[in-house]
Order: sequence, then structure tokens, then C-alpha cells
Amino acid sequence: MKSAAGLCLALLLAGADAQAACADIEIGFAETAISDTERERLAQELRVGVDKVCNWWGPTFSGRLTIEVPDTDGPSLALVPAWRGKPGTIVFPAAVVRRGVAATTHEVVHVFAPNANRFLAEGLAVHAHDRLGGPAAFPNFGRDLHRSAGRHAGSVDIAALDRLPTPVPLQLKNMAERSTAYLVSGSFVRYLIDQHDADKFKRLYAMTPFVPGQRNAGDPQRWREVYGLTLDELAQAWRQRLASTQ
Repeated sequence: MKSAAGLCLALLLAGADAQAACADIEIGFAETAISDTERERLAQELRVGVDKVCNWWGPTFSGRLTIEVPDTDGPSLALVPAWRGKPGTIVFPAAVVRRGVAATTHEVVHVFAPNANRFLAEGLAVHAHDRLGGPAAFPNFGRDLHRSAGRHAGSVDIAALDRLPTPVPLQLKNMAERSTAYLVSGSFVRYLIDQHDADKFKRLYAMTPFVPGQRNAGDPQRWREVYGLTLDELAQAWRQRLASTQ
């Protein structure tokens, strides 16, 4: 049996190894349509995001982040490139970078914690970007996440979102705005982590492991297995929680 001093030393060494692994991750640019000043600012924001996410979630990614900033419209991407076999590639539209609203921490979460369930993957990324203090960015742009989601909570079919596998876009036909799905997913994941224990969420998350090129949104029964409640029951409790914050 290890002594208390030996256990403390082992924990300190493990923490030091994790910090070293986080610091070893390189950030490089493959294609950019932005100025040197904008690229430097983006690199700094990504460095902060990498350190925060790596120390929060764990050093689950190693190697190099390859950043592309094309002069095109569209969403920022990291989960979809990983699904296509390019882990560590992050795409930010130039216009987003120029406005200073790149969801850097959000996309870094997709690098460190990709998932085959698009709803959970995006929910975790939205929650983490907001909780870890990323730049004001899509979908809530710094506004209170629960309050922003609360306006839509009653009209969104959570079970339908849960059926979406990566890389299917997180959106539903009856949603007026794409941001609604992201607000709802982030708020719901935050509720699960804050109200039902982070370890339970990680157990649920592990039930839909990310495999490039494969689709698997998961079995609906996994919610009851982890939480002792159906997804509909959890969603109803989440809505009641949001109603009390409005």
C-alpha cells in the first residue's frame, strides 16, 4: 500500500505530466485569409483555449492543431474534419476571426472530446466554451446560456436532437434558427453536469464513442441506464429548471 506522501507525490507527478502534455501541443496555420495581426490574436486565443480544455477534460489529444482560415462563409469546424479523418484540423471563416467572435474553445473541445452523438458533442462544446471563458461567440455571444435557451426549451424535441449522429448537422426542420439547437444542447448538457454529476455525464458520453467515418447516435435506453430516468423525464426536469431562471 502506498503511503500518503507517496500518493501525493504520484498525483503531483501525474498532474505535471498532464500539464507538460498540454503545453506540447503545437498550433500551426495551413491556410489563412487574414492579416498577421489577426492570425497572432487567433493563435493566442487558441493557446488559451487548448490549455483550459486540456487541463479540464484531460490530455486526450496530442500532436499539432492545424488551423485553416478561408475567406468563405459558413460555420467553424473541427468535429466534421475529425470525422473525415483529419483530427486536429480546425476551420474558422475569416469573417468570424476579423470580428473577434471565433468560438476557439468550442472547437478545441471537439478536438479533445469528439463524440458520435452530435447533440452531446455540441452541447459539451457550447457548455465548455461558456464555462471556461472563451471569447463571446456563437451561439450565445456571452449572454447567460440558460436564459438564452429558456425561450426555446418548450418547443424543442430533445429526443429528436439525440437521434442525430455526427456528422449530421445539429438542427431540426421546425427550428427557425440554427442557433436554437446549439443553445438548447449547451444548456441541457450544463444541466446534466451541474445537477446530476459530471462523472455520470462522462459515462453517458463514453457510450457513443467517436469513430471517424462511422455513425452511431446511441441507444435511447442508455439515458435510463446512467441516470435512472428516460431522456423525456430529464428534459422535463431541465425545462422546469430553466423556467425558474427566467
